[in-house]
Amino acid sequence: MRYIAGALCVLMVLVVIPRDALSTKYAGAFMDVGGGARALGMGGAFVAVAGDASTVYWNPAGMSDLGRRQALAMHSERFGGMVDFNFGAYVQPTGLLPAERKAAFGFALLHLGIEDIIVTDHLGFMDLDGDGVPDFDQGEYLTFNGQRFEDFASLPRESDNSFALLSAFAMDSQFGLVGGALKLIYVDAIAGYSSTGIGIDLGYLRRDAFVERLDLGVKLQDATGTYLSWSTGRNEFILPVLKLGAAYEVVSSKLKGSLLLAFDADLYFENRQTASQLWQGRTSADLHFGGELVFQDRVMVRGGIDAGNPTAGAGLRIGFLGFDYAYLHHDDFEATHRVSALANF
Repeated sequence: MRYIAGALCVLMVLVVIPRDALSTKYAGAFMDVGGGARALGMGGAFVAVAGDASTVYWNPAGMSDLGRRQALAMHSERFGGMVDFNFGAYVQPTGLLPAERKAAFGFALLHLGIEDIIVTDHLGFMDLDGDGVPDFDQGEYLTFNGQRFEDFASLPRESDNSFALLSAFAMDSQFGLVGGALKLIYVDAIAGYSSTGIGIDLGYLRRDAFVERLDLGVKLQDATGTYLSWSTGRNEFILPVLKLGAAYEVVSSKLKGSLLLAFDADLYFENRQTASQLWQGRTSADLHFGGELVFQDRVMVRGGIDAGNPTAGAGLRIGFLGFDYAYLHHDDFEATHRVSALANF
C-alpha cells in the first residue's frame, strides 16, 4: 500500500550498512534511556504515540503532528540517586513550507551524569602483610599519583558526563509524516578521557493506518551508523537500531476520556544475544508495552513493561501546563523515578 512505502524506504537504509562493519556493543548506551515521563511511564512504547515534545527523541516525524509549540523538561534519578539523567525538548511549527506540509523543527538534549567516581588509574597501596587488602588500622595506606591517602574517603573523585544534542525537522508527505534528527554526542569521562560523535535518526509516522485511530511508526536510530572518536585514539561504531511501533486509541466523548494502547519493538544487529529479551544469531529484540487511561481530558494513569521491567506513571493537565511522573522497577537495583513538566504555548 502507498503509505507503507515510506516505511519501506526507511528499512532499505539497512541494506547499505556493511554486514561485517565493526561495532562496539552498547556504545552510546546512555541515549537508550529516552525522555519524557509520559513515554517512560508507558514502558517506552512511544514510537507510534509521538504525542508530545519528547517525540524529537522517540520519533522525529511526530513533531509535524503537534500543531503548536511545546517545551518539555525531565529529571530522573536512577538506582537510588547514583545516576542522574536529564532531558529537555522543544518543538515549534514553522512556515518554511506550505501550511499543508505541517513543517516543524525541534531540539532535544540528553544528559547522563555519575558523580563521585574514584579514579583507579595509578591507584595502589602499601601492603605490609601481603593479604591484598588495605588495613588502614595497621599502618597500610593507599597511593595515588605519588600521594599518600589514609582511607578510601579521602581519595580524589571525578564525574562522568555524557551529552547528546538532537536537531530535528519534520513534515507531512503523501505517504505520511516523515522526519529526521542530526545528533551530536560528547562524553566527558573520568581520568581526562573524552569522545565526540555525530549521527542521524530517521522517523516515519502514519496516523489512522488501516483503520481509524490505529497509528504506526518507524524510527531508524543511527541510520548510517555513528562513530564515537575517543581522545585515546580509539573509535567506537554504533550500528543502526530499528524501532517499530503501533498504537491504538479508544475515545469516549461522553466520559471525556480515552484508552491508549501501545507496543514497540527495538531490533538490534550487534550480537547482543542474552542481553536482549529475544535473539537469533546477531539480531536481537527488546519489547515495550504501554497503556494510558485519560479521565476528563485532565488526569492520566499509565502502566507498561519496559524490556521486561514494570513501569507505572500518572499525569495531570492544567491549562497549558502538564506534569508527569514515571516509575521503573528493577529486580537488582533500586527503583528509578522520573518527573517531567510540559508547556504548550
